[in-house]
Amino acid sequence: MLKEAMPEGPRVIIDATFSTMREREADDTGYGFLRDGAAVVGEGKIIWLGSKDELPSNLRHLPTWSAGGRLITPGLVECHTHLIFSGDRRTEFAELASGRNYSDLVWEGHGIFATVEATRAASEDELYSSALRRLRWFVSGGVTTIETKSGYGLDVDNELKMLRVARRLDEAGLARVKATLLAGHVYPSQIEPEDFIELICSELIPQAHAGKLCDFVEAYCEETIGFSLDDASTLLEAAYKRKIPTRISADHLSDSAGAALAPAFYAKAAAHLNYTDDVAIEALASARTTAILLPIAHLELGAKQRPPVDKLREAGVPIAISTGCNPGTAPTTNLLTAAHLSCALFGLSPLEAIQGITVGAAKALGLSGVVGELTPGANADFAIWDAEHPEDLIYWMGAPLCCSTWLSGSPVREFDSTQIPPINSVFLPTQEPITS
Repeated sequence: MLKEAMPEGPRVIIDATFSTMREREADDTGYGFLRDGAAVVGEGKIIWLGSKDELPSNLRHLPTWSAGGRLITPGLVECHTHLIFSGDRRTEFAELASGRNYSDLVWEGHGIFATVEATRAASEDELYSSALRRLRWFVSGGVTTIETKSGYGLDVDNELKMLRVARRLDEAGLARVKATLLAGHVYPSQIEPEDFIELICSELIPQAHAGKLCDFVEAYCEETIGFSLDDASTLLEAAYKRKIPTRISADHLSDSAGAALAPAFYAKAAAHLNYTDDVAIEALASARTTAILLPIAHLELGAKQRPPVDKLREAGVPIAISTGCNPGTAPTTNLLTAAHLSCALFGLSPLEAIQGITVGAAKALGLSGVVGELTPGANADFAIWDAEHPEDLIYWMGAPLCCSTWLSGSPVREFDSTQIPPINSVFLPTQEPITS
C-alpha cells in the first residue's frame, strides 16, 4: 500500500514539472515552471524546491520518489461551498431548466427552505456521512483545502450542528476544511427578522466563537431572498467586534450594495457580484477583498448579467473561482469545470482561472503563502496530473486528470475503498539517493 511504503521523515520528489504558482516567481508565463524539478518535503512542509541539478548536497542522501515526468501543481483551493446539507433538489433542477424563476421557487418553499427542512431533520452523523462523501469527490479532483458553510440550520442548535460537522471533516484528514458561519443566509419563517438578527448576534456568534467552531462569519446580502443591507451590516459588525474574519455574498440577483460593506469589516472575500457597481468595486479594491466568482450558479440560473470582470481587473481586485457547491444552484464538486466556465462565461484567461483556484482562492481564505502555491515553508499540499501544462486542466473541461492528491507531504488515502475507488498514485519508489 502506498502510504505504508512511504519512508519516514523527509523525502525528495523528482522527475516532475512543477508549476509553483508563486506570484513573485520570475517566469514570463505566470505559472512558475520548474522543469526537471525536485521538491524536498518533510514534517508536512516544503523544505526545498528547485531544479533537480541544484539540490543541495546535504539533501541528496534522502529517499527519492519519481513522479514519472508528470505535472505537479499546488493542491487546489476551493473557497466557497455549501458542502454540508441533507436531501436533494432534483425537482428544482427540472423547474429551473424549464425556465422557472429561482426567487419564485424559494418563496414557494423550494430552494434554500427545502434544504433547511431536510438538514434540520438530519442527525449530525448523517450530515457528516453525506458531506464526507462529497469531500472525497473534491479531493479526487485535486482539492486539498476547502471552505464550507452553515446556513441550512437557521437556528442556534442546527447552525452549531453544521459547524461541528465542518470541524469533523477537517479532523478526517482528507483536506484542510475551513468553516464559515452563514446564519445570515435567509430569514426563517418561524421568527421575525429583527428577532433572528438578535439571536445570531447575541447567541449564535458568541457560542460559535467560544467553541472555536468557525473561521469566518458571512452574510448573504440580497434584496430578493437574502438579508437586507442593514441586517447584513449588523451581523458582520457583531463578528468584527469579536475579531472573527468576515465574508460577504452579495449582488447575486440584484444590486444590493452589499459588496460595498467590505472595507468597514475588512472582509476577506465577497462572492457572486453579478450586479456589483463601480462604487462597490472601489470598496473591494481598497479593502483588498478577494472577489469570488461562481460561474456554475450563473449558468444554472441562466443569469442575464455576468460579474464586471474587466472592472475588477482594472481596479486590482484579487479574483478567485469556486464551484459554489450546493444542492440547488451548483450541484457539482468539479472545481476544474468551474475554472473552465470562468473562461467561457466570464472571459477570464486560463492563467487567471488557474490562479483563481490556487493563489487567488488562498487569499480569499487568508492563507496566502500557506496553501495554493509551492514554495519553501508552505504546506506540502499538491496535486499530480496526467497533463503536460496547467492549461490542460482548464481546456479539458471536467476531465479526470488528477492522478494523486497529497496533503502535508503524503498521498491522501480513502477511508472506504469498497465505495470510493482509491486515488491512484503515479509515484514510483526509487529509494536511491541522488548522485548526479
